[in-house]
Amino acid sequence: MDNILNKQQMDKVQLENRVKELTVLIEEASGNVKNLVAEQAAFTKRLEDLNKPKLSHAQMDQVQHVVESACEMFDMNVSDCELELELDYDNRVSVNNIDWSRCQEDLTHDIMNRLEKVFAVAEDEEKNVE
Repeated sequence: MDNILNKQQMDKVQLENRVKELTVLIEEASGNVKNLVAEQAAFTKRLEDLNKPKLSHAQMDQVQHVVESACEMFDMNVSDCELELELDYDNRVSVNNIDWSRCQEDLTHDIMNRLEKVFAVAEDEEKNVE
């Protein structure tokens, strides 16, 4: 009887050890997979950026300054927005939705005008050949 109990205990210990070993292997493998996914994402980003025009850090700072100042100086006229009103349960009128797409167009034009004052647009190479 003792022999059977010893064998069961031995089997149990072996199984527990194997479970621990597999757990360690799974953790290592998942760490490797995470590293591969991160590396793939980095290379994908580099590939996407390959044909983009390049800006220096100073130029990017200028772009950020232009956009921030345009947004800060933008005066949104609420009368240009489309408001969707609703009546609350206590008979108060409230705004349910604001469509500010016309104001957004004005802001976009303002940002682009400010950028054109700071940067010149390069001519396409194809046009220069003609």
